[in-house]
Amino acid sequence: MHIISFVSGKGGSGKTTLTANVAVALARRGHSVVAIDLDPQNALGLHLGLEATEEGGLAREGIRRSAMFESPFGVHFIPFGRLTTEELPEFHAFLRDHPDWLAQSLAALPRSEFRFVLLDTPPGPTPYLRQALHAAHRVLVCGLADAASYATLPQMMALVEEYTHDRPQFLGAHPIINQMPVNGRLGHQVRSAVATEYGATLAPVSVHRDPRVAHALASEQPVVEYDPAAMASLDIEYLADWLIDLADL
Repeated sequence: MHIISFVSGKGGSGKTTLTANVAVALARRGHSVVAIDLDPQNALGLHLGLEATEEGGLAREGIRRSAMFESPFGVHFIPFGRLTTEELPEFHAFLRDHPDWLAQSLAALPRSEFRFVLLDTPPGPTPYLRQALHAAHRVLVCGLADAASYATLPQMMALVEEYTHDRPQFLGAHPIINQMPVNGRLGHQVRSAVATEYGATLAPVSVHRDPRVAHALASEQPVVEYDPAAMASLDIEYLADWLIDLADL
């Protein structure tokens, strides 16, 4: 079981969309995948076919087989679920007091059941981020090709280091640029700067900005299913192959 956390320093990076599409791309290659939503916005399931009225999920049921939904796209997933305004602070406090809850819950799953576990997290330093980093084997630090994402990247990489430096099973953090513009000098300057700063740890592909991603979401499909030939789909398929290669090392 290979656990990958998707994290970001700021909102709007398309991290949840990327998580869902990578999960589907891995499943399309015959791998068993479960995607878990650690974000109270509870959006991951909407990318994977969950009914908007569904209330169950991680926050109420934890990490267990009975809490999982099966996507029509071949992925199992656990949505965050819905909590009241009174319940959410209580759950935050529980996560702060039990930083290894997620890692221990995942360890209790049958190791042969899922080849990949993908964790979607809210942006910034939260109790959910700490949970994800205590469990992950690898981290994808998602950002845009803009100045704000570039400015927050060192902070996120430092947080990853802080929460993983004493875990020998942690295998690395990889910045990845999402919604990369096809044209425009700034985007390419940012990518070059990230490559210079982080070298070989940078993910080998940037996921290009592609209007078909939004069209796919409007059609309630991941873009890799909606249009496999879309530029973003091809980027995500490449990313999935790279993650499989890393997991097989």
